[in-house]
Amino acid sequence: MPIRKQPYDKPVDASLNFLNFIGERAKPSFPGEMQARPPIIGKGEPPADLIRLAQTREHYVRSASADAEPEVKLERVRDTEDRIWRVQISDASFDALPGRTAVRERPEKIVAEIDPKISFNGHRPDWAHSFHAPRVAADESERLMRRFNGRTTQPLYVFGADNRVPYQDSSWPWGLVGKVYNSDGKMGTGALIGKRLIATAGHMLPWNSIAQGSWWMKFVPAYYNGSSLFGAGVQSYVSDCKGYNTSGDVTGYDFAVCRLYTPLGDSLGYFGYNGYDDDWEDDPYWTLLGYPSAVASGQKPSYQSSIAVIDDDGDSNGGLEIESQGDMTPGNSGGPLFSWWNGDPRLIGVVSGQEEEYSFPFSTEKVNVVAGGSGFTNLMAWGRTNWPL
Repeated sequence: MPIRKQPYDKPVDASLNFLNFIGERAKPSFPGEMQARPPIIGKGEPPADLIRLAQTREHYVRSASADAEPEVKLERVRDTEDRIWRVQISDASFDALPGRTAVRERPEKIVAEIDPKISFNGHRPDWAHSFHAPRVAADESERLMRRFNGRTTQPLYVFGADNRVPYQDSSWPWGLVGKVYNSDGKMGTGALIGKRLIATAGHMLPWNSIAQGSWWMKFVPAYYNGSSLFGAGVQSYVSDCKGYNTSGDVTGYDFAVCRLYTPLGDSLGYFGYNGYDDDWEDDPYWTLLGYPSAVASGQKPSYQSSIAVIDDDGDSNGGLEIESQGDMTPGNSGGPLFSWWNGDPRLIGVVSGQEEEYSFPFSTEKVNVVAGGSGFTNLMAWGRTNWPL
């Protein structure tokens, strides 16, 4: 997760005032208010597509040439238990499903290509249960962060005790958050915001691989100890993405929308998104989700609720630095900061990084930055408009 030290004077493009505020300006609900609500019990069975994915693990291989079809042989391994099989694939190397397009677009072009009638709400499938607080993982001792020598440690930009708690819950909306991997070797967090869309940080896109012409990203919803709680095969590679290369800096426009090859949101549902209003500052409306390596070694999702935004700063490309002292460390990158509007969970941005803000006279304040604002919601609306299926 990027770290920036202030002072840092950045120009804000005043021409971006045309960017739309998307969402509601009414105040969201406090987490405690939501937790007091009874759960919603889903009706019916999970969709057939989800059941098929859960029972099937897919692998991708690259053949020796375009005309060569790999030969696959399956045989039982002798002198072992009957369940062991050998799969042999000739003339092929194992590979990821490659991405197709990765584009940085000017905000004015994004706005011009948005359907103004597109919904900003989330969606819960009828079959999915909904709990208004996640169910905590059984072993909370994994919250302790340890050095390689076994001693406990506190990473930078955790304020006081680390309040992030690992959870084990695939209900809606907690199962909509997942782990993101990419061909640059990075791991972070993303969240479903459409039928085949995820929101994540711009710096989670594999810009080095993209520049070389071959790249991939993978999203695993409800990742927990090695695979999805929905089933081992419930995951998808990214086909296309649109966002900003922040060159490792913390910014208010460090966001991206990614299109998945597999429409996971059709089966699992998705978050909504909402603009940010500074009338909401200093009130603890917000919840953070992600896969920080400092909590459960990044193998379980964690959450922290009742976070207050303490300041916001405008940025380029319609972005907004939403600042808080919520606990965020590497692995949280791209994770959602969200709250509830009338029972609808909506993102106001994604985790960018950590910074030290200069305060007069001669002092600094450590804050964590979420990238949001109208640039964020407009980009999500562009994704729903142009990548609906």
